Amino acid sequence: MSVRVFVAANAREGLARVRRELGDDAVVLSTRPHPQGVELLASAYGELAVPAISETPDTAGSSRILNELARLRGMLQNQLAGFAWGAGRRRDPVRVALMQTLFAAGFGSALARTLAARLPRGLDTEATQHWLRQVLIRNLPLQGRDADLLARGGRYALVGSTGSGKTTTLAKLAARGVDAHGAGAVALVAADAYRIGAAAQLTVYADLLGVSLHVAEDLDKLAQLLPHLAAKKLVLIDTAGFAPNDPRTREGQALDALGVRRLAVISAAQQGAAIEQAMTRFGQGAAACILTKLDETPQPGAALDSLIRHRLPLAYISGGQRVPEDLHAPNATYLIDRALKGGQLDTPYALEAEDWPLFAGVEAERAERRTQKGTSVG
Repeated sequence: MSVRVFVAANAREGLARVRRELGDDAVVLSTRPHPQGVELLASAYGELAVPAISETPDTAGSSRILNELARLRGMLQNQLAGFAWGAGRRRDPVRVALMQTLFAAGFGSALARTLAARLPRGLDTEATQHWLRQVLIRNLPLQGRDADLLARGGRYALVGSTGSGKTTTLAKLAARGVDAHGAGAVALVAADAYRIGAAAQLTVYADLLGVSLHVAEDLDKLAQLLPHLAAKKLVLIDTAGFAPNDPRTREGQALDALGVRRLAVISAAQQGAAIEQAMTRFGQGAAACILTKLDETPQPGAALDSLIRHRLPLAYISGGQRVPEDLHAPNATYLIDRALKGGQLDTPYALEAEDWPLFAGVEAERAERRTQKGTSVG
């Protein structure tokens, strides 16, 4: 293994020299203070796997060494990312403040970095916040009023995770459908054969609204039932809820072949990772999205971030159990303002000034893992 010594004024410049001369995969073995700044011992990654003594390498030992070196490299990158955050804050405080605003409101790093890169030069803090607000409002995809699903009618199936509020949302949609078309033109279908009492709950709503209720235990029964409902202006189908990683979620995509359009029902009162999983699984190929449980969501930024990135139009928002009062057409200005206001909440989870460099280091590690994963897949 060939080890080289690099001396630089600071760690960032030293790491830049290492990468420039040894490549992006170079491994920093150690760092220590030097009269001229910092001294780094580094080696090209490919040379680490070459056995220096025996022609028969110790695979387990080499693996442990490489893992340890990778860990040390990650620690150094974490520290350098923290240094870079501090330097960036001094060099371009407005751009860094924009990213802090988005992070604090629950938006993800991918969208935050994209918007920060597109921020026009020369804006002060107030102008930057105005620019950010307008950009988010313009990019939040909403279902157009001329394409109102209930007014147009059709066959819609509500799909989503367990507990996302599909059945209550379906009742709200049905009530609006009755107001638009009359009770005789609306039909409900209970297609949830997994949850105990699902059909019974829909029966209560159907009786209150005066609409017909039908039961279809599986896709075959649903395919046989739909032709008998051809005269109905609006058919709403309640499906079973599963976790996004459950293989049974693929059953929902089979509804497309029956001429049924899917509406992804996603609870905004979840962690960002859970919202992203639900959006990826249930939002793909869906006609639109319905965000539920906004009344339980102090920071809806993660949900809005996912909608913006996936470009899935938002048809309705829901907050509360009242039928049909707690169902509304979305308003981009209201949602974005509420999300940004959520970033100002004083909670134990809000980052303090000294936490931001550590946060930047964690984000750098995640970005590195994503890059490595993408390289290995490619």
